[in-house]
Amino acid sequence: MRLFMGFLVVLVIVAGVAMLTRPGEAAFDAMLKEAVQQKIATTDIDSQGDDVIGTVALIGCKLQPTDCVAILRDMLDVTVKDHTLYTSYAVKGLKRETTCTGAFTKIWCQRPVMGD
Repeated sequence: MRLFMGFLVVLVIVAGVAMLTRPGEAAFDAMLKEAVQQKIATTDIDSQGDDVIGTVALIGCKLQPTDCVAILRDMLDVTVKDHTLYTSYAVKGLKRETTCTGAFTKIWCQRPVMGD
């Protein structure tokens, strides 16, 4: 009986921590910003090949990364659903679609939101 009560107490504590630390839309935006900045920093301008528009966009993003993040965020349709213990995000746009889950201050996505 003590073991069951101990397990129940631990379960309630973990559920309480999950509720208090589930990330919201601001955390998703911060994760997106980090992903975009990482992609900008690690992509060479020459890697765009014959894609002139992609090359110009990459140059613009390297010059103004904050503006680039804002523009890319506006191009994404993000649906946020708050659940009791976690948050789910449905992300569509930029020729990609993925779902993400947030819990315990972290966000995990099935596919990367930016780049492969």
